[in-house]
Amino acid sequence: MKHIFAIFSCLSVLLLHSVVMGQVLNDFEFEQWSDLPVYRQGAQLHNAWAGGLNNAQFGKFDLDGDGWDDLLVFDRHGDRLLPFIFSRQNQAEVYTYAPYYRRFFPVLNHWFQVADYNGDAKPDIFSYTPGGIMVYKNTGDQVPRFVKAVDPYITSLQGSIYTNLLVTYVDYPVIADLDGDGDLDILTFWGLGSWVELHRNMSVEVTGSADSLLFRKETGCWGRFAENPESNIIYLDTCYAGGSARFPSNDPKHTGSTFCLLDMNGDQKLDLLLGDVDYPDPAPLINAGSNMEAEMVEQLPQYPVMDPVYLWSFPLAQHIDITNSGRMDLVVSPFDPSLVKSRGSESVWLYTDISSGTGPEFVLADKSFLQRTMIDMGLGAYPVFADVNGDGLTDMVAGNYGLYDTCFMNNAGQLKCYYYSRLYLFMNTGTAESPEFTLADDDFAGIPALSIQGAYPAFADLDGDGDMDMLLGSDSGKILFFDNIAGAGAVPVFAEPIADYQQIEVESFSTPVLFDFEGDGDADLITGGSRGRLSFYRNEGSAGQPVFSLVTDFWGGVDVTDFQLSYTGYSVPAFIRNGSGEVNLLVGSETGIISRYNNLSTEPGALFNKADDHFMYISEGIRTSPAAADLNADGYPDLAVGNYGGGIALYKGKSPGPAGIPGSYGETGVDVLVAPNPAIGTTSITIRSDGNWSVEIINAYGAVVKTMSAAGNEPLQVGWDDLPAGIYNILCTKAGSPRVKTATKLAVIR
Repeated sequence: MKHIFAIFSCLSVLLLHSVVMGQVLNDFEFEQWSDLPVYRQGAQLHNAWAGGLNNAQFGKFDLDGDGWDDLLVFDRHGDRLLPFIFSRQNQAEVYTYAPYYRRFFPVLNHWFQVADYNGDAKPDIFSYTPGGIMVYKNTGDQVPRFVKAVDPYITSLQGSIYTNLLVTYVDYPVIADLDGDGDLDILTFWGLGSWVELHRNMSVEVTGSADSLLFRKETGCWGRFAENPESNIIYLDTCYAGGSARFPSNDPKHTGSTFCLLDMNGDQKLDLLLGDVDYPDPAPLINAGSNMEAEMVEQLPQYPVMDPVYLWSFPLAQHIDITNSGRMDLVVSPFDPSLVKSRGSESVWLYTDISSGTGPEFVLADKSFLQRTMIDMGLGAYPVFADVNGDGLTDMVAGNYGLYDTCFMNNAGQLKCYYYSRLYLFMNTGTAESPEFTLADDDFAGIPALSIQGAYPAFADLDGDGDMDMLLGSDSGKILFFDNIAGAGAVPVFAEPIADYQQIEVESFSTPVLFDFEGDGDADLITGGSRGRLSFYRNEGSAGQPVFSLVTDFWGGVDVTDFQLSYTGYSVPAFIRNGSGEVNLLVGSETGIISRYNNLSTEPGALFNKADDHFMYISEGIRTSPAAADLNADGYPDLAVGNYGGGIALYKGKSPGPAGIPGSYGETGVDVLVAPNPAIGTTSITIRSDGNWSVEIINAYGAVVKTMSAAGNEPLQVGWDDLPAGIYNILCTKAGSPRVKTATKLAVIR
């Protein structure tokens, strides 16, 4: 019997090998490339390709099981989750970007907090969901695994009924054990008002353990203070039932606040650091009551006393041991959901506690915590590859939406912030096979003097003198021309720009790309814009004297605007060749999804084939900007992806895998258990996540051969008698959430 089984196993392996060898391959394949060296001022950026940070939130989580807490960083500009592994090197605390761990976590929106609500020593996650708070329970062992602990959100007994415990997307609540009974209570502003609600967790009282989320509204005026609905003025000793504060009865609006509880004066009572939308400085409120029955009696003029927080806009402070020193630090970053009301650069302030007394004494240690280890250019990043000095090595020039200049309140009481674009020149100081980038100029071409946003460069020799000239797109939608007067073989030096180049114009935020489609040596011009479409201009002149003529402002029928989310698309085109040399088009978008098109044509009215709705399932935040080049001369194109966080993620091209879908999506954190695999007759498929799912079985040629429905965490029995032997992809998509996908592969044998 053993002999028969051994023969069967060998035949199975041979069959699988023949199937894999014979099946169609993907056009492209990538892996994260986080260790390509980048240098700035002589020092290597340890997390160069982490993608930048704008509005950061932090949570502690031992990701690698070494006993040290690592960091989860969440940037609400793009809902990006960035894991960092902690280590101590040469007596210094070092955090290393580890994108691998993203796959274990659920999709998060607007805000998150890490807290162990049930006391099982496994950190759980609280996050925003429409209507209130979602809780993800960590059920993992060796690695994190999350299931929803509530559906659709946390409820609380308010009066005689249970209803949603409301936390808006512009509020950051307190989730902490305020009464010391072992379960987590919640503080948040009333959704339409200026007073703070305390929702007490009754889990221990009712069940005897913290394993439940049973909330009861304890008071609607915790702290006995009110916040002015139209400013950051705080009224002490007042509640909605009395006190000196009076607000218009028809205007009880509340526009957003952030909470941070900490004992500021060492009296063993939790005080409150309260951030307010549109303001740079949080309000420090001193508590003379208790944690549960708080009474705010004093507002300090600033906090901390030395180097107080002043950070546009809407600072969120967190009291957390960032450095694993055993002492609590203070980390502050903007919380404003607006894309144009955040400092963007130097926007993660870290304070360390140097006190030897009972109360903390915070000193400002860093204004760019983690940011200084990355490529971080403020708001937005638009990488472009080109050999700017003609040395045969591919350099990188990156533009941005803008670097922070100033914020102020206008006469109408509205916060206005101003940003001006820059170009950053990263010279390739490595070799053709081992590239490395060095920041050679953080004000390349002097772009801030133009007072523009959205600077996007394109390079080619446009005057036939042997050096690289530059076209520049911007928020105006027009194109500027920069003549390189440095000569061939030198780093470019540009003459004064020529505005409104050849009267080329799109609606706004032009993103020009020069590309030689016909291979005749003269490049045509393609540009994206805020509308989400592409415009194609044919070069009817020559390489040295181009004349760009508009063919269509809806090239290929491409439109990356998601009208369910926005009326703008912010299309950014890039071109990439597959293994057979065919030119493909990648288009970045406002939503962050990169789309791929093939069967390209320069003929008017031609419609491209949309080959990928979500290219390789790369998810790096919003307003993505792709750029492709073979950086290491291995024959495979590499891919850089800029995002609104001001940074760039890098992907190394490699030999493409089987056609269909990638083996890992890297974002959803959902496992699919398939057993047995390889399969002969039937297989059990279990999606390790709650909810309803659609399941598609896709063969090696990309055709869907079976479609069925499945309930999360419940085994689905599937028969294979009607399918030939081969490798199949199992694609699972969550009902109502088309971007939440997970996949695995199955071998069917006979």
